Amino acid sequence: MTRTVTIINIADLPLRVSPGVGRAGSAASKRFPLDSGVPGVKLELSWRRYDKGYGTPRHTHIFDQYRFNMTGRRQIKDGFLEAGEVGFYPEGVHYGPQLQEEECTGLGLQFQGLTGIPYLTHKELHDARKALAEEGATFADGVCTRVLPDGRKINRDSHLACSEYVAGKRLDFPVGRFEKPIVMRPQAHPWIGDRHLDGVEHKRLGTFGGSGIRFMRMAPGAKIPARREEDAEIRYLIEGSIEYDGKSWQGGQTPDEGTYMFIQPGADVGEIASKTGGVFYVVELPILADTLAQHAREAAAAE
Repeated sequence: MTRTVTIINIADLPLRVSPGVGRAGSAASKRFPLDSGVPGVKLELSWRRYDKGYGTPRHTHIFDQYRFNMTGRRQIKDGFLEAGEVGFYPEGVHYGPQLQEEECTGLGLQFQGLTGIPYLTHKELHDARKALAEEGATFADGVCTRVLPDGRKINRDSHLACSEYVAGKRLDFPVGRFEKPIVMRPQAHPWIGDRHLDGVEHKRLGTFGGSGIRFMRMAPGAKIPARREEDAEIRYLIEGSIEYDGKSWQGGQTPDEGTYMFIQPGADVGEIASKTGGVFYVVELPILADTLAQHAREAAAAE
């Protein structure tokens, strides 16, 4: 299988406005194309705007989630993000509630956690919500309510209720491997020069099992030579500009300015140059190459 590199300008993606899956208020999003390159493993990355009045109850996930808050404040009781900060909300760890008293925007990544529970896409969850509503379920304040034939009511977190509908079974949350969400403050991290590349620096915010977060800065005139990348990475250009594959790509943090790049594990990446300098927000995903290796071992053992 040929491993690929995807690069796209955010301005070329449609903006969709919709309510969350059983959440209060409204939000808007631009979803990026994201093929993990690993059979059966799904990820979703989107630029998101949470409008004033958007809210969620205290809840937990059956997946891992990163949020890079670009503008405004993401107003979560535990896991509160100021502009420029990054939050890691691991599977099985409770957080919230969230109630937006102002608009905020940022990038959100959701993906299969270390326990291996399959990640369900927003489309799958929205389809499940529609089906549940047709069966008589109601959604309010982040809670799904179903009335059983004997008249008893069952209340479930809306996201979990939709996930269970798709799975066709009751789901148990993983045991949280952290006490609470991790809030990362890039402004407190120094830039450290790359050991191999002149004019390239990194802020390494943290590594969390099968994934990690860093910022990468290229000085004016710096280049990253063409090479094969062993591990998958999401690179989002938030400042400056780069030249790649014969084109110039602009950075930014709005629905109309910014460049998204996804590198599948084992992909050949062309030279990245920057005349003006540039800053990337980077999500490292070694878990994808690890999963491919595990699949290969299992296939060899089966033979």
